[in-house]
Amino acid sequence: MSHMRCLRLGIVALIVGLAVFVTVPMPASAQLPLLGGGNSSTGTGATALAVTVLGSTTSFASTGNLANWSDALGTALDSAGGSLGSAEVLAATAIGSGDGVASDASLGDLALSVLGTQITATSAYATAFADNTGATGGWSTIDGLAVNGVSIVPTGAPNQTISLGAVTLVLNEVTYSASGIVVNALHITSLDGTVDVVVASATAGQ
Repeated sequence: MSHMRCLRLGIVALIVGLAVFVTVPMPASAQLPLLGGGNSSTGTGATALAVTVLGSTTSFASTGNLANWSDALGTALDSAGGSLGSAEVLAATAIGSGDGVASDASLGDLALSVLGTQITATSAYATAFADNTGATGGWSTIDGLAVNGVSIVPTGAPNQTISLGAVTLVLNEVTYSASGIVVNALHITSLDGTVDVVVASATAGQ
């Protein structure tokens, strides 16, 4: 699939998501103080993969933040790699409808090695929504997740935490704040604080 086709599909999915968000309550939703609308800037954006090692962060397929509530951004990469591993078909989109914003991020064929722990996944996806009444929502999925070859089955609940000694995994990580919502399909941290990896991250809010 070409980058342009991937971005178009992502934007179409976000437009549909915004329409649904206005009329149907979403899982993992909350009411926050009134968010900015119209032409105000927004903290909405998405990143397919962000890797921090010893305080230095590298982001792959990251939209940056929407300039306003009518902006649209998208980016994609065929593949990404580094000292910790690789991923394929990375994509991120963010879009505003004027009175709402949404973002999503996805990737496939994740293969990481974090302090000797092998982490793989077939695919990961996250999405987040916010509107100018202060309502937010979001969710994520991760398929084919395995640690050292052993399958991990997501429960679907927010913030499913798996401790593996030197490494901690959080699945479907959902964080609310006064500025909006952040949804990460997978968040990997090392106990010693040297490694922090965020897989498929979507943010929506003011």
